[in-house]
Amino acid sequence: MNVRLLIAAPDAESVDLYQTLVRSALRLLPLDINAAYAASRDELIERVGAHQCDVVLLDWEIAGPATPDFLHTLAQAHPGLRTIVVMPLQLRQYRQCLWEAGVCVGLPKEHLDQEWLLSMLCLITRAMEREAAAHA
Repeated sequence: MNVRLLIAAPDAESVDLYQTLVRSALRLLPLDINAAYAASRDELIERVGAHQCDVVLLDWEIAGPATPDFLHTLAQAHPGLRTIVVMPLQLRQYRQCLWEAGVCVGLPKEHLDQEWLLSMLCLITRAMEREAAAHA
């Protein structure tokens, strides 16, 4: 199953980090993941609205303190969208808010590595496969 991953990050350094982690994760297990990138909140909204992704890996800095509300609105408009949020370490207290907003999982950026990302992508891929089989 092809999974379209949209990585939303506001700066080149973060995009490079996520791009490296995705490549490293897919060397460990070659899932059928195609990654694209969005550099702003508006670009993210446009791509999600055009159904160009199945999963969003969102850097907290795209929406800053408005992230939980932004993601709640996004989840309401696109209930099938799966979202992974990478947040600053000092904001771990937002995990509950993110969960309530419809996020699949959140993790501090400082703890993100290819093994964790691969685990999340595997879980999401399997869930999507099972949903597709159930609908068939």
